[in-house]
Amino acid sequence: MMYLLQVTMNGNQINSLHGLAQFTLFVSSYLPLFILIIIRQFSENIDFLNWAGLTFDGVCLFFSKFGLAIILLIIGIIGWFGYSKTLGNIQEVAKNGYPVTVKDVKNKNSEAIGYIATYIIPFLFQSFNGWYECFSILFLLTVIYKIYINSSLILINPLLSFKYAIYEIEYTENGKTKNGLIISTDKYLQDDARIKIYEIGHKLYFLLSNNQNE
Repeated sequence: MMYLLQVTMNGNQINSLHGLAQFTLFVSSYLPLFILIIIRQFSENIDFLNWAGLTFDGVCLFFSKFGLAIILLIIGIIGWFGYSKTLGNIQEVAKNGYPVTVKDVKNKNSEAIGYIATYIIPFLFQSFNGWYECFSILFLLTVIYKIYINSSLILINPLLSFKYAIYEIEYTENGKTKNGLIISTDKYLQDDARIKIYEIGHKLYFLLSNNQNE
C-alpha cells in the first residue's frame, strides 16, 4: 500500500506511516480550522473581490487578501482525499494484524477536546488581512506539523474521533506485557478482550472490531 512503509530494525519488521499519510492525517486534524479561516478571510475581504484587470499590483493585493484561503483550500482538498484513502488502506491491511490480549483499556477520546482547545481555537483570534499574518499562520502550522508527526498527536484527531475510538491499552503478546495507543472501529473495547492489532508507527496501532476481523 502506498500509504504505509515497512522498515527493518534489528531484524524486526516495523510498519510505519508514509510521509504522505502523516501529512494527510495532519491536514485532516486541522480541516475544521482551515474551513473557518477560509470563510473568515473571504468574508472580511469580500470588498476586494472585484476584477480590475490582470496587473502585478492587483495580483499582489489578491494574494495578500485571499492567498491564505486559497492555499488552505488546496491543501484541505488534497488532505481530505489522502485522509480517506489512507484510512481505507489501513483498514484493509489491518485484517492481517497479529493477535494480542488486552489487559487494561483507557479511553482517550477526550484528548481530541484538548487538542481543539490547544491547537485550533487560538488561531481563530488571529487576523488574516496581510502578508505577515498569513506567513505567521503557515510558519506555525509547519512547526506544529513537525511535532505532530513525531508524537502520539498523529492519532489525536477530531475527525478520527467521529468514526473511531481512541484508546491507550496495555496488552500481552507471547507472554510479554506491552502498551500503545490505538484507533479502533470498536467503540466498546473491554479488558481481557482478544483482538488483532496492526502497527502503523512506534507504539501506534490500528484495531478492527472483532466482526470486521472475521
